[in-house]
Amino acid sequence: MNKKVLLITPVIFLLIAVLVLPAAGLAETKKMTIGTASMGGAYYPVGTGIASLINKYVPGTDVRVEVTGGAVENPRLVGGGGTDLGITNAGPGFAAYKGNKPYPKAYPILSLGYMYPSTLHMVTRQDSGIKTLKDLKGKRVGCGVAGGGTILMMKRLFPLIGMSIEDIKPSYIGYKDASLAVQDGNLDATFVLAGAPTSAIMELKMHRPIRFIEISQKTIDLFVEKYPFYTGVMIPKDFYKTPADVPAVGAGNLLIVNKDMDEELAYKITVATFGHIDEFRKVHPSAKVISLETAPNSAVPLHPGAARFYKEKGVLK
Repeated sequence: MNKKVLLITPVIFLLIAVLVLPAAGLAETKKMTIGTASMGGAYYPVGTGIASLINKYVPGTDVRVEVTGGAVENPRLVGGGGTDLGITNAGPGFAAYKGNKPYPKAYPILSLGYMYPSTLHMVTRQDSGIKTLKDLKGKRVGCGVAGGGTILMMKRLFPLIGMSIEDIKPSYIGYKDASLAVQDGNLDATFVLAGAPTSAIMELKMHRPIRFIEISQKTIDLFVEKYPFYTGVMIPKDFYKTPADVPAVGAGNLLIVNKDMDEELAYKITVATFGHIDEFRKVHPSAKVISLETAPNSAVPLHPGAARFYKEKGVLK
């Protein structure tokens, strides 16, 4: 009789492990995705870094990176449940939250924090003869993927100098492909909205001498006055070995989630990212400026979980 008990006991333990323990709360891995952008910009490596931080510091999570249309598409994806997190910049993010153009309605998104500014790189080959924005008339120009933040910014910028997108021959391809096309002479210039320095421009510079297309301070001031969620920036000369710092326009980048994300989960993700600033800053050169003090300064309202973290840290009242 005792021998039978000894034989049956391991079977009973196995049944308990298989049937009882999961019911007692053994957590399943929560799979999530983060929307980034095409290869060659900063969104993809930054998104990869964010995913790594969440997977490291939020037990039971498995966050994967998705290549998307970028800053304009990501609020749609996050708001519509296509991705759990996304990176966008202040312009599209605010427009999507409010339901302003180019969005047909308001999307239920909230922010986990402001990260760093993206810079609108406007680059051509040095031998192209293109020096100013007006020189782009009739030229073949890489504008990023259709529906991305680059083309939206261009559509807002060009009218301030008496131009429109109809004045150029736009090519809606990813940053890396556009860089290759400029190298090969299939495009005359490329616009890249990404954190500086960005790999697409670095790669182009490795193969061809480049020139940054000039933008006047007057145009920058007009642009920022009309669209206050954008900003004037300087591209340090050390980034691309230019003769001097390059004046440009840029937009702040945000980490967004759906407003219905569980508050505790949003809190944990915010802790995993903005609570480990030293690690966060290492994901990409542009991320070096990420700061706990500036993180709450978001064009899109903060998720309650994120707000709780910033209040605990004393950087949000």
